[in-house]
Amino acid sequence: MMSRRAVVLGMLGLPFIATACTSGNEDPGAGTDVFPIDVTHHFGVTTVEERPVRIATFGFAAADVCLALGIAPLGMPGSNATPWYNLRRVAEETLMPVLYPDDVDLALPAIEDLEPDLIFTLGADITREQYGRLSEIAPVVHGTTAGKPSWRATVDQVARAIGRSGEGAELVRDTEQRITASVSDYPDLPGTTFLVVEAFTAAGADLGVYGAASGPVRILEEFGMSVAPFPTGMEEGDELVDDVFGRVGQVRWPRARADELRAQVLVLVAERRRAQELADELAGDLDPALQVVLAPKDEMGAAMIMVSPLSIEWLARNFVPVLAEAAFDVRR
Repeated sequence: MMSRRAVVLGMLGLPFIATACTSGNEDPGAGTDVFPIDVTHHFGVTTVEERPVRIATFGFAAADVCLALGIAPLGMPGSNATPWYNLRRVAEETLMPVLYPDDVDLALPAIEDLEPDLIFTLGADITREQYGRLSEIAPVVHGTTAGKPSWRATVDQVARAIGRSGEGAELVRDTEQRITASVSDYPDLPGTTFLVVEAFTAAGADLGVYGAASGPVRILEEFGMSVAPFPTGMEEGDELVDDVFGRVGQVRWPRARADELRAQVLVLVAERRRAQELADELAGDLDPALQVVLAPKDEMGAAMIMVSPLSIEWLARNFVPVLAEAAFDVRR
């Protein structure tokens, strides 16, 4: 049986590339920051002595930010080879990075072979020991906290480390403007209540509810929606660890208590090939007043989990109209 990691990568339909690629559009002279630069993060302080050119990433979102700031990474986890990353990569005429496993221990040899100048591990669930092993290869910049950073924090951290803090600030402003513009034509969307829930393929499996600090909840709030009250007792549920993305702020919720998930819109994350089937199976257990919006795990689900300027642009174009239609149906 394939693991969920294999399923996600398989559904993306992208090859595992074992030969090194170069980033085709980076300008080593870009940026105005002066090196060396000290970057403070969860594991300490990393000094970046010179402007990096050969960058490897682990975790998620840092690869998106690097590409958006004009320097494509040489290598990144396979889960980062998303539709939005590839859309920008093709537009920028850059080659596909080397793709390595989402398991840091398995990825170490491939990262070492790239001989990077700098490694980003923002959002990765790595230990201090794993951080130390990566640091033997090249300077490593992690997030400022142990968990998943916000997309703004990721932009700030990456932009600072590569000497492009001005461009990073501009990227944040442009992304915020894109969010505002994407909802401007949908008056029913602001204030619509929602919950984000994952349904798993195992028969009778419990559900996973994304908490207030998770990427999916935070980005939908930025699109103007309002997270519904979480069901009583959810805070006592077990934290779930995703096979690909690690800890993403998801809590186990009993399938038998699905009717307690009350909101105007329920965003249901599920494996693409079984998403509608799982939604149909769950329908009888849910509050009939709910509007259910499907979010395939390899696309819309991943875009909300791996929230970045590029995934936000993807969601604004492809998912906000779907959410707005559900919000309209709720109010009519």
